Amino acid sequence: MIDERAQALAQVVRGGLVESVHRGHLVALDGDGVPVLRRGDPAVTVFARSALKPVQAVAMLRAGLDLDGELLALACSSHSGEPLHVDGVRRILAGAGRTEDDLANTAGYPLGEDVGATGRADGFGPSSLAQNCSGKHAAMIATCVAAGWPVAGYRDPGHPLQEAVREVVAELTGDGAEHVTVDGCGAPLFSCTLTGLAHAFARLALAAPGTPERRVAAAMAAHPQWVGGSAATSPR
Repeated sequence: MIDERAQALAQVVRGGLVESVHRGHLVALDGDGVPVLRRGDPAVTVFARSALKPVQAVAMLRAGLDLDGELLALACSSHSGEPLHVDGVRRILAGAGRTEDDLANTAGYPLGEDVGATGRADGFGPSSLAQNCSGKHAAMIATCVAAGWPVAGYRDPGHPLQEAVREVVAELTGDGAEHVTVDGCGAPLFSCTLTGLAHAFARLALAAPGTPERRVAAAMAAHPQWVGGSAATSPR
């Protein structure tokens, strides 16, 4: 169904002709949280999927997760499945006294084309370690250990971990996180508005040093290759 509120945001031009037009919703805020650019309906309710990972990481830090630097960036990532990412996931798990057997995310191939092709050529199938959300899931497990919550069932929306995540999503976005579904990795996903998501990102970027919000923002800014992959720091 076409959302009549959506506006044209981008177009693909081929051979001098507009081949396709992509419609959607957009909002940009200034430092005071005032919209400076709007397209479509920024109040539309969405499932922000991986864009919520930094907010989820804030919730985990507040619950006792002890990560910073590259491993905290990995907890926020949709990584490409390179060896450094797989090793980092194992480091997060080992720090909590856990192993990859505790991961409950769906198995997947690495997102990075080179590493994915190499793995297939060597006969490796999809795995939870290589799947792009494994950093988040490892951090969820580590949070459960730190908080004294059961690791079993950590993906359940009623688990204390996910209840804590939902509260922080609602707080930082200013929305009610009223809807819940399942993300592609198997973890719960809570709704927000586009404007609420923008407010959440602003709160991370403008937070005081040492707060969970600023720690997340600083880790991602300092370690982009851990958030995405080597291409994030390579010249194009």
